[in-house]
This record gives sequence, C-alpha cells and structure tokens, in this order.
Amino acid sequence: MNIAVLGGSFDPPHRGHQTTSKRLLKLFDFGEVWLMPCFAHPFTKNLSAPANRFEMAKYLESKNIKVSDFELRKKSVSYTIDTLRSLEKMHPKDKFFWIIGSDQVKSFTKWKDWKEIINRFKLVIVPRSSFREANKELKNIAKLVSFPENIILVDKNKFMPIYISSTLIRKKIKEKQSVSNMMPKKVEEYIIQNKLYV
Repeated sequence: MNIAVLGGSFDPPHRGHQTTSKRLLKLFDFGEVWLMPCFAHPFTKNLSAPANRFEMAKYLESKNIKVSDFELRKKSVSYTIDTLRSLEKMHPKDKFFWIIGSDQVKSFTKWKDWKEIINRFKLVIVPRSSFREANKELKNIAKLVSFPENIILVDKNKFMPIYISSTLIRKKIKEKQSVSNMMPKKVEEYIIQNKLYV
C-alpha cells in the first residue's frame, strides 16, 4: 500500500490538515494518509502537551485518514528521516511518501539527511501561499539529488492553497475570536474544555 505521512505539531489540528488529506487521497493512489504529531520539534518550537495534540488529531480520523502516535511514543525530538527509516523496517510491504507544504521548501535543505529523504522515499509538496518561490527552490534541490523524480509538486490548479494555520488559530483564540470555521466542532470543544491557547 502507498501511505502518505503528514507530520507536524498539530497544535491544534484543523480543517487544513483534513482537507489536505482528503484531496491527496483523491489525487493519488494512496491507500491511507497518516497524520503524525511530533513529540518535540527539531526547531525548538514550544508545543502543547503531546497527549492533548494526539487526542485532538484523533477527531480528524476517517476511513482512510489515520492518526499515528509513532513519534509521540519516542518521547524525543523527531527527525523525518529517522521516522521514515523506522516505518520502512516496520512495514516492508508498504511505500512511504512524506507530505510538506510549499512554505517548508525553503528550509528543507536544513533537515537531517534531507537528500536521503528524497532519494529513498518520495516527497509530496502541497501548495501554500509561497508556491511560486518554492517552485524555483525545488529546481535547485532537484539538481542535488539522485532521484529528482521522487519530488512530487502537486499541481496548484488541482489543489488550491490552504490558508488555515495552527499559528493563526492560536492567535485568534487568544484574542477571543471565533475559530469555528477552521476546525471540526469536536476539536473546538476539546480546546474549550481543556482551556488551551488562552
């Protein structure tokens, strides 16, 4: 089975994560999309408690969208390449793809063993607001790897950019603005019940 993994902080998870997963399932031959909250971020972001982020992400699950606690169980900083190597060993019959937004392309060459991510696995880039700049940067990256065909840039005409972000949601909650249209109702209820981001 082809499995696409969407890693991130999910602090909080939102409709952008959900929509991205659903669109990719329609566009590509993915059996499943796995949402994978990290335990700690390599670039030292301050995150909410892992248990809270995992519970919220579970509300995004559906038939082909699953939430994985793989990185949370490690209880340490997660590096994409380490996760992919482990998943490959655990699921030798499956093929793994790693999803990033076009806004992450600029910093991608700072990731641990980034060339191996592309050469051994497949990188799926979905459009965000910085799509044009990312397209130029990807051409440079493609020259530096052995298998540039493993870089899959999703056609922005088939995948309109998503402008929802966890950062924006946290800001709105702090300012007591509505976020109802940005996340499933159960996620919003969880945030209110647990007094997150206030």
